[in-house]
Amino acid sequence: MNDTLKKGIEEFSKRNFLVAEKIFINLIRNNPLFSPAYSSLIQTFISQDKLDEALKYSEKLHKLDKNNERGLFFIGIIKFKKKKYDEALINFSNALTINPKNHMVLMNIGITYYRLGENKIAIKNIRESVLLNDKNEAAYYNLGVIYEDEDNLDMAMEAYNKVISLNPKHHDALHGVAQIQLTRLDYINGFKNYEVRWYIKGFEYRHRLINRLSSINNISGKKILVWCEQGFGDTIQFSRYIDKLVDAGAKVTFEVQSPLLTFFKRQFSCNVTNNAGGEEFDFQCPTMSLPYVFGTDNKNIPQIQKYFDCDIKKYNFWKSRLSLSNNKLNLGISISGNRNHIKDKRRRVNLDNFLNLIDFCNIYIIQKDLYENDKEFLKKNTNIKYLGNDKEWIDFEDTSAIVKNMDAIVSVDTSLIHLSASMNQTTYLLLSKPADWRWSKEGFELPVWYKNLRIIRQKDKGLWENVINKLSTLFPAYSLGKFKQYIEIASLAPKFSKI
Repeated sequence: MNDTLKKGIEEFSKRNFLVAEKIFINLIRNNPLFSPAYSSLIQTFISQDKLDEALKYSEKLHKLDKNNERGLFFIGIIKFKKKKYDEALINFSNALTINPKNHMVLMNIGITYYRLGENKIAIKNIRESVLLNDKNEAAYYNLGVIYEDEDNLDMAMEAYNKVISLNPKHHDALHGVAQIQLTRLDYINGFKNYEVRWYIKGFEYRHRLINRLSSINNISGKKILVWCEQGFGDTIQFSRYIDKLVDAGAKVTFEVQSPLLTFFKRQFSCNVTNNAGGEEFDFQCPTMSLPYVFGTDNKNIPQIQKYFDCDIKKYNFWKSRLSLSNNKLNLGISISGNRNHIKDKRRRVNLDNFLNLIDFCNIYIIQKDLYENDKEFLKKNTNIKYLGNDKEWIDFEDTSAIVKNMDAIVSVDTSLIHLSASMNQTTYLLLSKPADWRWSKEGFELPVWYKNLRIIRQKDKGLWENVINKLSTLFPAYSLGKFKQYIEIASLAPKFSKI
């Protein structure tokens, strides 16, 4: 290997990208036909997310040697990163024509098909890839991801375990195993393995300089910081452990997201803040590590000791503002979540699915943002009320008051579900397939985390028909005075009492 090229590769491996970039550019300048320098430079650009520069040199590499698939392969990678999946697929396919035995090209064809929603074709290509190279841990990992997406947990677990056999410290595969274990209600192993999330790109591990809480033994008198991670729903769901820490004698500070601050200050006796910086603590613990610390299994999940309530003044304010009906069911809904969430398009349900409920329900959309086609739908269907534009809706104090004014909440998997269930409201979860681990799997319609929540699951991935049909059978009964009876039969027995 050229000594200068070797030096550049060493700098690249140390993540000294700018130094490596300069070395490779000088190599190309001195020898415009030296293709290994092009390949290394392209990878350096990609690592820095300099995709336009990477594309320019990938095209040069392809012109330099059209009988080699590398140029087309890199162009495919760049198009993929730009989310131009159809273009990426063309370039990968052309690269495969040049070299049908390139296992990396086959793997990336599979991943691209996965992003295009063609899981069966994706699996076929990645399986062909591992036949050519059964040591490629990335290929097995992606197989696991796709099998999990297909709700084939046995095959997903097999793929993840293959990755771990090749690389015992492959954190993403361990995280995949954890999620399957949690889905299967193997909480002891699942929550233990879930701790690997802190080694995965994208997880923000704050307060790491404070000692981790590893046990609830001898915590009386200890100052413990519990801090929020991930979304609002996660904070709400796992806040049930706060009282358990307080009951054990710990001096707890609960750091939460700002929109939850005022609402949570009323719910807990401990110190609730949105910024615990500057304080001294004996231990720290992220909220979703609390089940692991407490040794939670599927039989000792702490139930909510005291249901959340809303502020009486906020409740009365929204009661007068919402124009509630006495003759129909006042139904609060949420049809989508955070657009940036990787699974939001999957969990989203179109508004037109609720049209057949209008005769029986006053429908209020309780979410801050909507997709454009939903906004267009509301222009033509003004009888469905959207609250997201209401300037009086500020934080979860308002959200909780709105929820309390509803007779029932129907939502896809968002924080509204957790809030409503934590307030002991009648709550229905419209659940896409595959489901998040906390809702377990088919056959568990009454989830272990909330006793007043009913799950209506998709039977087939991406199809909401059975869910909406089931939902439509529930609410007409309310107008006939049978809604409460139905709930009791479903073993939910929610409280309809208002403040």
